Parts: sequence; C-alpha cells; structure tokens
Amino acid sequence: MNDADAIYAKRKALVAHCWKQYQVKKDPRWLAEICTELPFFEHPEVGAEIARLLAKRFHKVDQIFEQTRRAEVIKLWQLLEGTDTDRAVYDKIADILYDSDHEAREKIRKIIEAK
Repeated sequence: MNDADAIYAKRKALVAHCWKQYQVKKDPRWLAEICTELPFFEHPEVGAEIARLLAKRFHKVDQIFEQTRRAEVIKLWQLLEGTDTDRAVYDKIADILYDSDHEAREKIRKIIEAK
C-alpha cells in the first residue's frame, strides 16, 4: 500500500467512525471533526470554517439545554421543598434529572442557591 492509499484508508475510516457517532449522538462536533480532518480540495480553511459553525451551533444547543435543566431543577425544588431534608431533596431531584451522575447533588445545590 502506497502513502496515498494509506491516507485515503485513514480518512475513509475516520469519516465512517465520525458519521456513525453523529448518527447515534446527534452531536455536530462529530461532523466538525470530519471537516477539520479532510482537506477540502486543498482548501483546509473551508473545513475549518464549517467546523467552527457546527461547534457554534452546538454551543447554543448546549446553553438552551442547561437553561431548561436549571428551570426543571427549580420547579422540582419548589414542589419538594420541605418534604424532607434539603440533602434528601437534592438526591431525589438528582435521581429524576441526572440518572447516575455522581456530582448531581452538588450541581443541584448550586442551582438552588443561585436562584
């Protein structure tokens, strides 16, 4: 296998992997990685710009998700406050919203204290 064939095989594998990850996770950063790694017909700045735009879009989606999550935490806190100790209520909210995230109680405490 010559160098050109090796480069082609590597790029083909990268695109296949990133595309599969994107299809599962719907995270545009996987598409951005493809854009960053491929040469775009000797114009890598095209890939860099597409990657930047995709990352910017994802960042906005992330911000919206976090704002929604904070609102959900506050609503649950208002419903559950006083039904148990604060620590137990934080745990209940963590179980509902964060599954098995070990730092969830601390995240919830910070959201409640910031409101």
